[in-house]
Amino acid sequence: MRTTDHALDLTLTGRLSTTSRQTGLMGVLKSVWRRLRNRSAIGSLHDLDDHQLLDMGLCRHEVREALTSSFFEDPGRHLMQASRNRANTFYRNARRD
Repeated sequence: MRTTDHALDLTLTGRLSTTSRQTGLMGVLKSVWRRLRNRSAIGSLHDLDDHQLLDMGLCRHEVREALTSSFFEDPGRHLMQASRNRANTFYRNARRD
């Protein structure tokens, strides 16, 4: 196909097509659902002891921080970043020894 065969669906009036609106709405709903599901899963991390959390590269205060983060932030992303930072620090210090 040539690039001239592709047509963009742009409207100069500022109105979105029905499919564009539905796609955008579904994306927002999926994002909200994923955040709520992550908050629920992170809430169950409180049942683990400190050794089990450390096996995952987390501390109890990081779990608390993730749960008290803003509703619009993904708490799973916060914990993933905390775990990666802990692993990077560990391996950086291990190379120096």
